[in-house]
Amino acid sequence: MNYSLILKQELIQGVPKALCCRKAYAAGLFFDALEIGEGCLALAPTAAVARRECARVYREQYRREALLGGGALLFSSEKLYATRNSEPVLACAQCAGHFLRGLLIVCGSVTDPQKAYHLELRLANTERVPYLARFFEERGWHLGCRKIRGGLGLYSKNSTVIEELLTVTSAHQALFTMMNAKIAREIRNVENRATNCVARNIHRAVDAATRQCEAVSELIRSSRLEKMPPELQETARLRLENSEASLTELAQLHNPPITKSGLNHRLQKILEFASTGKDAEENRKK
Repeated sequence: MNYSLILKQELIQGVPKALCCRKAYAAGLFFDALEIGEGCLALAPTAAVARRECARVYREQYRREALLGGGALLFSSEKLYATRNSEPVLACAQCAGHFLRGLLIVCGSVTDPQKAYHLELRLANTERVPYLARFFEERGWHLGCRKIRGGLGLYSKNSTVIEELLTVTSAHQALFTMMNAKIAREIRNVENRATNCVARNIHRAVDAATRQCEAVSELIRSSRLEKMPPELQETARLRLENSEASLTELAQLHNPPITKSGLNHRLQKILEFASTGKDAEENRKK
């Protein structure tokens, strides 16, 4: 079962008690209904659970039975027709949440948060999009708009916005699932950054050790190693003999052991000696 269907099933469980909230909920369910004839509306939710819920609310609120034709629900109530042609009445603080709950059941889809953050409301009745866009903007939720097959889609890829919408509609289980997926993703990102950091450090260390060994080999080849101070000769030979040792390990191999800072200083001197000698040899060739 996909995340959207699980969400819709959870939303259907929260039947509002107050009369104004029940009306707001119904307004959300029938918000995308299209006029197909005089006094007749059609609504085509993609999910079977949404069709059943619309039929149930229509039966209980308008004392009529919805007809099913071509995958769409058909309604003929004059009261529903009048409601559909006016803006939803949000009389109390909870009405907006119940309106949004009905809207998500019929028009909403939410991607599994383990894969991506994406909530979308797909509307066939594009005339109602301006009201809906204003509804979200007034509450600080900024949704994008795009053309889709058969209408328009309002969407958000912002995890915070999606979490707030789930909170307002009291979809607590779907919210917890999303928060857990978000935490798991952040942990993976931290682990990946740490792994990448370690890999970069290893690469830099190997690259530095390679340059140092090449410098020592050059000093030996040009018979200049013996002309260097004894402590640099010791470090040079230890580096060549222990090319894979870390700086900490290499520092401990000295007799007596030296500090990591002292080792860095010696290695830098060795690189300078090798570079100076190489430059001098190239100048003689010229």
